[in-house]
Amino acid sequence: MNTDSNVTDRSRRSFLQLLPLGVFAGVFASIGGAAFRFLRPRLAAPSDQWLDVATLAELTGPQPIAKKVLAEHVSGWARTREEHNVFVLPAKNNQVLSPICPHEGCEVAWEQARNRFACPCHESYFTADGTRLSGPAPRGLDALPARVQDGKLQVQYRVSDNV
Repeated sequence: MNTDSNVTDRSRRSFLQLLPLGVFAGVFASIGGAAFRFLRPRLAAPSDQWLDVATLAELTGPQPIAKKVLAEHVSGWARTREEHNVFVLPAKNNQVLSPICPHEGCEVAWEQARNRFACPCHESYFTADGTRLSGPAPRGLDALPARVQDGKLQVQYRVSDNV
């Protein structure tokens, strides 16, 4: 009976000696993980990449044409690829407009019947070339840098800081 008591006492003592070590190890592991996440280098912002919008043969007519581009975004340590709409103006030498309303950042839509862009959030309206018609928007739609390369229209997609 005495030997069982000694074994039980020894296992309790061993557990009680190891318990603070386990707690300290957990605390230091948590602090170390947080420090690693905080101190590791951030990802570099993507350089101004040229994204293909469409071939020049697709871009005809007097009306704006909605197209989609796949742009890379860096936010802290995360890098994601997101699809964005842009509007191409074939009548204005394939100028590319951002679809983001400069008032609150909502995405505008092209109203074919009224020949204008309309913001669904606060009723700002823009002409077919992006000029402000009415509403709370402080200016027209932003033009994006565009170029023609190998028969394709390319754009540098940027989110405006002036929303």
